[in-house]
Amino acid sequence: MKPVLVSTWGKPQKYFSAFMDTAGRNGLEPQNADPNDWPGVDWSQREWFRKSEAQARFVREHANEYSHFAFSDAYDIVFTTGWPEILRKFEKINSPIVFGAESYCWPDINQAGLYPASPHRCRYLNAGFWMSTAEAAVPFTQELATIAAKREKCDQGIVADMFLSRRHPIALDSACSLLFCMNLDSPNFLDMSGPRPRTTDTGEEPCLFHGNGNASLLGICAKIGP
Repeated sequence: MKPVLVSTWGKPQKYFSAFMDTAGRNGLEPQNADPNDWPGVDWSQREWFRKSEAQARFVREHANEYSHFAFSDAYDIVFTTGWPEILRKFEKINSPIVFGAESYCWPDINQAGLYPASPHRCRYLNAGFWMSTAEAAVPFTQELATIAAKREKCDQGIVADMFLSRRHPIALDSACSLLFCMNLDSPNFLDMSGPRPRTTDTGEEPCLFHGNGNASLLGICAKIGP
């Protein structure tokens, strides 16, 4: 069986064209788990439970068709490579569920002290990209959707709780081998002189870049563009 990239998007916005372009150039074919436009203007008003519900529904309906599920945002994600490298780096982390990581503890800064120690700058969970084996994705997304249905927290807040409680075998990509979050001062930790952006602190060439926190992806897009 093959892996699948899954996202959700309604009306295209922000960097969506770059998302689709870089995915296509690297042989990735994003599947839309929920094509509806979600109500709300900013993140605090969005119906984030829809994202978790869509992920659980897609896994439930396709669990026997794919070996791995990779879920990503669509409006602020660009790709630098395809499945061979993504799968290799996922397997190297040696966990059935891997989430991206960032340098800021969001949405609850009070949880910062609860995270395990890490030698890397990015030690906090980021839900802009995560990847799982099909077997692990089924129970994980079921619980995620059940909690999200209460409409009390966004998906990142829910998964942060799940990670800290160790209810599922979640590992964080703290070295940014898969995902690099561009928020805060993160661009200062990139070497842009080579063919691909490389992290100066961990020596990795990330597979995806995430413009979270309204961070710009223009420099990344110019670097990896056709």
